[in-house]
Amino acid sequence: MDTFTPRLDILPRAQRFLWQRLRPIQQFGYVLYGGTAIALRLGHRQSVDFDFFNSNPVDPGALRAALPFLRIATVRQERPNTYEIETGSGVRVAFFGGLDFGRVGQPEQTDDGVLQVASLDDLMATKVKVILQRSESKDYRDIAAMLRAGVRLETGLAAAQKMYHPTFPPTEALKALVYFEDGDMARLSKEDRAVLIEAARRLKSLPTVKVTPGLAPDQAVAIAPVGRPTVRVRIDPPKQGPRMGI
Repeated sequence: MDTFTPRLDILPRAQRFLWQRLRPIQQFGYVLYGGTAIALRLGHRQSVDFDFFNSNPVDPGALRAALPFLRIATVRQERPNTYEIETGSGVRVAFFGGLDFGRVGQPEQTDDGVLQVASLDDLMATKVKVILQRSESKDYRDIAAMLRAGVRLETGLAAAQKMYHPTFPPTEALKALVYFEDGDMARLSKEDRAVLIEAARRLKSLPTVKVTPGLAPDQAVAIAPVGRPTVRVRIDPPKQGPRMGI
């Protein structure tokens, strides 16, 4: 497995305190997704949560046995395939299981061996999906940072379309990407807005992508992914009306 050096300097003190204590998580097949995964790769902002995804079911008892800090944390949610806690220092740690949407990239391990982190292409796919579900400037900041780092918007949209088919409409995600009137969008910088608008303007079509079953490398099964034909996508200029598809 490839490795990368995580930007631990971007983590708040409470998250850095937990870092080495998260090491046993890998044995269960969890992969880090969400804003903290992107921040560890790019160092563009602080994110105060850890969101772990797994193709296998969540077993809270096994997690508590392997991770002592969970035993003294406050449980926020515990239901099938969801286990969410908050530490005494305010760090939210969430485990989501039974996820079958697969991946288009290869997770990488942090070079200190603590965690597996999703690829930037997969992180882009999850972020362009989430902006259809909520309007929070942090998600747009994450997408802008990934675009600056060279991640292709068209790959993220194609991956989301394949992974979340039929519930993900790429054209609606593009409209949401350049609509800044909802939620706390006033906090989004002009620079980030310009990056997002330019990326949407330049997009002409979506490539064919292959989705690998399983989120962690050892969860992949021998199924030949089937490519989806190239899709032509058109986006109109940003408009000031209500957001669609939400």
